[in-house]
Amino acid sequence: MIEIKNVNKKMKDHVILKNISISIKKRICVGFVGHNGSGKTMLLKAICGFTKIDIGEIWVDNKQIIFSEKYIKNAGVIIEQPSFINYLTGMDNLLALANIQKMISKNDVLLALKKVGLIDAKDKKVKEYSLGMKQRLRIAQAIMEHPHILILDEPFNGLDKDSITEIQDLILDYKNKGTTILLTSHDDRQIDYLCDQVYELNGGEIVE
Repeated sequence: MIEIKNVNKKMKDHVILKNISISIKKRICVGFVGHNGSGKTMLLKAICGFTKIDIGEIWVDNKQIIFSEKYIKNAGVIIEQPSFINYLTGMDNLLALANIQKMISKNDVLLALKKVGLIDAKDKKVKEYSLGMKQRLRIAQAIMEHPHILILDEPFNGLDKDSITEIQDLILDYKNKGTTILLTSHDDRQIDYLCDQVYELNGGEIVE
């Protein structure tokens, strides 16, 4: 369960989030839509503890999320562009990140690469990856720890039509297996296809 209670955030005099209150049940997919700057990405950052809120509370699985946490437990996250090392292979990049967590095996990494369709490119250097391949590598990073929650900001960016279909199927598979998923997308068709609940943000507020 994710509980967002009266969350507010300003940057200087600009309202980023205003009076956001949402309850999200487990094992569903929730979409957030809105134009650029509407607050949807900032809301995901707040849920992860990546940004400080001014007022309100955020709880994930009965644990209050506090700014400066490295990550929320049992979550796979795509928000910021990861610092992949261009001269390392896709496999070695994920292994380096897995080593930080110390809970992810080489087999976990291989399985994640297979799920996103990068298993045949695992030994290529990231500098040789296309934009779409880098995006799939980001998704592999998010799923390699077998997360209970997936938080995905624009997961389809840079993907071609076939890759979008594959990642949609992957997200549905995770949802059907009980993973709670939060995602944003500028494409309403993807949101409608994947999500059980949809929230629209405008000017940092939930549009009723």
